[in-house]
Amino acid sequence: MGLVMGLSGCTRYLPKEDEQATVINSTNKPLMEVRYIEETTGLQWVSPDFDVANYQSLLIRPVALHPLAHNVDQIPVAVLEKISERLTQRVSDKLAVGVPIVEQPSVQTATLNIDITRASTEMEELQITEVLPYGALIGGAKALLGTRDRNVRILVESQLVDSLTGEILAERVSVLLAEDILENDRETLRYEQIKAAVDTFTQDIVDFIRITAYEAKQSEHTLPSS
Repeated sequence: MGLVMGLSGCTRYLPKEDEQATVINSTNKPLMEVRYIEETTGLQWVSPDFDVANYQSLLIRPVALHPLAHNVDQIPVAVLEKISERLTQRVSDKLAVGVPIVEQPSVQTATLNIDITRASTEMEELQITEVLPYGALIGGAKALLGTRDRNVRILVESQLVDSLTGEILAERVSVLLAEDILENDRETLRYEQIKAAVDTFTQDIVDFIRITAYEAKQSEHTLPSS
């Protein structure tokens, strides 16, 4: 995994150390924290050689579900598959506005690969009242009994690559976070519980592509002439 630099902001949306250790598609380049949406952020790298003028269309692969993503019983494979389908649909629909979408690799085509590589749950954060001694006692007891609400964290890796050479142009690692949606450590996640969070997270991927392309285009105009 590449060196993570410039960490700040809403850390609960950042990939944690154990999540970073499971990243599958990393180029081992230094990943910088970049935030697109309020209260969300991710880690990413953009090739300094990325020339947006070389690409006129985009190929969007269906969101892939890595076998290692299913590592907790509370998050069924069927739900992860529906999340993958929904992300594919939403990202394709949004990027199709203003970007020619194609179905086959070709010259001047970039490919967007998206992978769900990890899914996990965690206990909700302590509320301010639980910081007090009595509240902490109650919160600790709920944690021991497994009745404390749990968040769902899904690690999503996005890569923009040259459709013919496979050269990585940019990559982003971010977390689809749904807070306090499981009532305990036994409840099984239903797709309806996380659908809204999936729809919101879609914009993170869309902005990754649009802003990366925009900034690459801007950098062309700032390069010194030879």
